[in-house]
Amino acid sequence: MANNNVVLCYFCSFSLLLSQMAKGCRSKCQKLGLIKREPDGVDRISNLPDDVICHILSFLSTKEVVATSVLSTRWRSLWTLVPTLDFEDDWRCFLRTSFVNVVGNVLAQRKAKSIKRLNLSSYIKSYGPDLIHTLVSTAVAQNLAELNLFLFYPFQAGLPSTLFTCRTITVLKLGWTINVNLTSSIYLPSLKILHLYLLYFANDDSLVRLLSGCPVLEELCYEDMKLNNTTSLKVYVPSLKKLHVKSHDKILHVDAPSLEYLQLEDTKIGSYFVGNFPMLQQAHVDIYFDQDGKENVSKFFNGIHQSKLLSLSTYTTEVLTFAGFEFPEFSSLVHLKLHLSILDSNFLIQLLLTKCPNLEVLDIAKIQDCSERRWTQPTTLVPDCLFSSLTVFKFREFKCSEEELEFIGYILENGRVLRTLMIQMVHWLRPKKISRAVSKLRALPRASKDCLINYQILDRRLT
Repeated sequence: MANNNVVLCYFCSFSLLLSQMAKGCRSKCQKLGLIKREPDGVDRISNLPDDVICHILSFLSTKEVVATSVLSTRWRSLWTLVPTLDFEDDWRCFLRTSFVNVVGNVLAQRKAKSIKRLNLSSYIKSYGPDLIHTLVSTAVAQNLAELNLFLFYPFQAGLPSTLFTCRTITVLKLGWTINVNLTSSIYLPSLKILHLYLLYFANDDSLVRLLSGCPVLEELCYEDMKLNNTTSLKVYVPSLKKLHVKSHDKILHVDAPSLEYLQLEDTKIGSYFVGNFPMLQQAHVDIYFDQDGKENVSKFFNGIHQSKLLSLSTYTTEVLTFAGFEFPEFSSLVHLKLHLSILDSNFLIQLLLTKCPNLEVLDIAKIQDCSERRWTQPTTLVPDCLFSSLTVFKFREFKCSEEELEFIGYILENGRVLRTLMIQMVHWLRPKKISRAVSKLRALPRASKDCLINYQILDRRLT
């Protein structure tokens, strides 16, 4: 009887939400012809099989799923068959019962034989780590496929050891104040996606052991974790296809021959080792380094030189410009995206574009103004890509400065196979200035008669 009272309290807490949700959904469904009354008065949705309705409900949060039980007798127990648990971080609607009791009773009332997905993201301080341990252990015992666990606690929450030997889990995302203490064996034979954010590892080799226990891992996202007594991140995963790292002052070692996508965000290049990536398709680079790390930067770019798409952040291009860094040849590169603070002819033409002989798309965003004029008309040989392969040139954040016009003029004058020039102007340019800029751009000589110029107004407030 006590369990039923708690669940009933749960239902009543969402009656207003349910009525609003049902009214809005029913109106939309009627307009689309999805709900039509049959002669017996039962709508089409209620006539769907249980497994179909449960699949639809699996896309809702658990509180919304349970709330549907008051729709009709047909829906009273359907929520107990839904194979997902999604606990949101807003539980202020519970006035007479605690979140711990609600979760406990939801678990007790469930009839589904599996938990395919468990989501919990919360700032709640009214329950302790025992609840987390119980939830995760229950999910693992019921063939868990996906776990998303993000907690803001005044203390660290631990995880059950059974999670790290779960044979069914394919997606694991952990974040914030979670303590990962890997004292027993680790084997996750089905895990393909692993995201780790701001975690606390109990010992130095925990991450290495965790990754070595994931034989089919394809995607790893790692962000600023607190690994005790270590400053290194070692990623040796032959099956890895996608890697995203955001880490300050870590020694990064990567050996992933199957890697297709690499993103480094706000990462210092110190003692750096990156293997050769023959399968690499995209590299998004946001790095910084000091003079002592210049040699390691060279090793890094040699490691990614086979990428087909390369994107460099503003800070990265700035430090590379002033360091006079010389790039290796990017023979496979077809798409280059640069975020610039200055237009430096030596960096853009001599150091970079001459190393991209097969470049097809050049995408530049000049996002800052600099009083120091850097662009001068190059006196070196024109890069091969302008003669033979560059077909699309995009210039974003155009402010109609003289150096911008000169740089664009250089590309137009030498781009023999160029077909499209897209100019994206900043929103604050006055109409008269825009009109004058368009006239100047149209007057620029073009090596390609097929080149068309498209103009857009970029509104930063919408980006």
